[in-house]
Amino acid sequence: MTTYIFDACALIIFLQQEEGFEKAVEILQNPNNIVLMHAVTVGEVYYDALKKSEKYAELVLSNMEELPIIVRWDIDKQLLEIIGKYKVKFKMSYADSYVLAMAEINNAMVVSTDHHEFDAVEKNTELQFFWLR
Repeated sequence: MTTYIFDACALIIFLQQEEGFEKAVEILQNPNNIVLMHAVTVGEVYYDALKKSEKYAELVLSNMEELPIIVRWDIDKQLLEIIGKYKVKFKMSYADSYVLAMAEINNAMVVSTDHHEFDAVEKNTELQFFWLR
């Protein structure tokens, strides 16, 4: 089994069927994969959709509930400490720090398109990345 953590960019690419979404489909459709997200990432996807319209944002949330993604809704001390570590070391968004912390805790591969935020992380940590594009 392989465990993946989707960041907001990856899920948005999938939902909007943009370039690279086919790779996300392969991950989501493989029954041997475990796909995780944190609620903060879900909130980031919702925020992005809400910029278009409230109706669209509600549709996005509804569609997300149908996906084989396990959402973590809590935060504990371990997660908080690892989030802080990545936020400070890589000066990235707080939401992206959640993605990395979830990947570290779950020994998971980060699924993203966000080279701007994550290229330095990939070069300077043991975290693994699956790039949709």
